[in-house]
Amino acid sequence: MALNRRDFARRSAGAGAGLVLTGAVGALATAPEALAADEPDAYGTGREEDRGKGHGHRLGYGPLVADPDGLLALPEGFAYRVLTRSGVTRLESGEFTPSNHDGTAAFAGPRGTTYLVNNHELKGPRSRWTHPVPLTEGLVYDPAAAGGCTVVEVHRDGTVAEW
Repeated sequence: MALNRRDFARRSAGAGAGLVLTGAVGALATAPEALAADEPDAYGTGREEDRGKGHGHRLGYGPLVADPDGLLALPEGFAYRVLTRSGVTRLESGEFTPSNHDGTAAFAGPRGTTYLVNNHELKGPRSRWTHPVPLTEGLVYDPAAAGGCTVVEVHRDGTVAEW
């Protein structure tokens, strides 16, 4: 099977991304305080023989605290802010934010802003969804698909840019 430059580049990028992600996951999982544990131990090793020695500390960030709004339970001392709500927040197109956010990436924007690129997993035809991803001229891969990405500009103070 012949391998052209495009296929070679695609396969090389995929292999490189896989290696990077493998290393990143390993580093994150072994970082101090990264994993949750029920029992404290003196050295953070999780070994039975280390439990109860010295002052010790817990691995992880502690138990989750129930959210009064019922959106997201977090460990004590953590907080969140909702930036967009499906069917409530309007996008630059004037359409409402779609639902089923399943991934977000953050990129530096102009004048200290941040662009949040949200992926929306909306399966099936557009007619099935109340708020599909807007069809933006020149940026649409599949006009029949309901899902895709939206971009939200966030100011330094955490407020969403008004369009």
